[in-house]
Amino acid sequence: MLANPRSLIRPALALFLLGVAGVAANACSGKTASGTSPNGGSSSGDGGGTSTNNPACPDTDPGDQKACSKDGLLCEYGGDFNPLCNIVRVCSGTRWGMSTTYANRPECPSTPPAVQPNPSECAPTRATVPEGEACTKAADAAGTTCSYDGATCTCGSFCPSYPVAQRDCDTDAGVTENCCDRSKVTWNCFDGPAFCKTPRPRVGSACTTEGESCALTEPGECGQPILRCDKGVWNVPNVGCPISTAKAKREIAYVDPEGTERLHDQLMSTRLATYRYKSPAPEGMGGSDARHLGFIIEDMPEGSAAVLPSRDRVDLYGYTSMTVASLQHQQREIDELKAELEKLRRENAALKPRKR
Repeated sequence: MLANPRSLIRPALALFLLGVAGVAANACSGKTASGTSPNGGSSSGDGGGTSTNNPACPDTDPGDQKACSKDGLLCEYGGDFNPLCNIVRVCSGTRWGMSTTYANRPECPSTPPAVQPNPSECAPTRATVPEGEACTKAADAAGTTCSYDGATCTCGSFCPSYPVAQRDCDTDAGVTENCCDRSKVTWNCFDGPAFCKTPRPRVGSACTTEGESCALTEPGECGQPILRCDKGVWNVPNVGCPISTAKAKREIAYVDPEGTERLHDQLMSTRLATYRYKSPAPEGMGGSDARHLGFIIEDMPEGSAAVLPSRDRVDLYGYTSMTVASLQHQQREIDELKAELEKLRRENAALKPRKR
């Protein structure tokens, strides 16, 4: 008996929902232990507009997998204003992990963000922008953009594309609800914390105001890179969209059907577990008493796309992409089953006795 094709997709779809995570960040400013504020410190620091490293950090980049002695120590190396354009390493156990940032991003090298002069059509402050209300722009123009410290507002047609894009409204096709009307021109704003001032704190340097942050770039639809005071040190939390542009990548090789089958098999063999974090629990995880569902890194095979090479954190982008590969593989199986079923139907119809 042929399996129900719809039942094949359920396991991968369930894991796909588990693998997708969103992170939001807000708030602004804060002071380092030395009194330097990310929103208005002294003019000292290196050429990239950054202050000094944590004193426990080596003077130069120690390199991947070299020995270290302070588990969890974060150190930044490089002179760019945006730490995502520099090398940021974490001491994981007794070894330095691979850099958690990627200097080949399209925005690197970067310049410190600043509030730009606004055209006369802009409201004087972010609070007075009539967000959502109609505005006027020329048909062939990109639309007026207004810059504020912590916000960017634009007059134009905006259809959200993250995390899921809406379909365009089409009255001729009867699509008038749960759709995006591109003919509607309104004020739309992206908000975030205030910009970091130069010199900004180094990733891993000490801070005193837990949770306070500043922005490293202008805000966008799915967030922006920020510096945040996390457990007494400045860090760059994982916010925003994954980098998928070809401009930021090299050695691009597309996965063939055999590759998607291997990823499917690997995903199907993933052992899920429920667990509680040891105290103190990671920020945003509901404390040590909250129970979670997920997999254990030590259970995953070496080279798994769901785990960073340092094997100290989950690669959510890789994990989600594995589910896409699994869905593609299962869809091929479903298509093959449907074709086989249709063939059997035709053969069965041919075997039916003809009416006399």
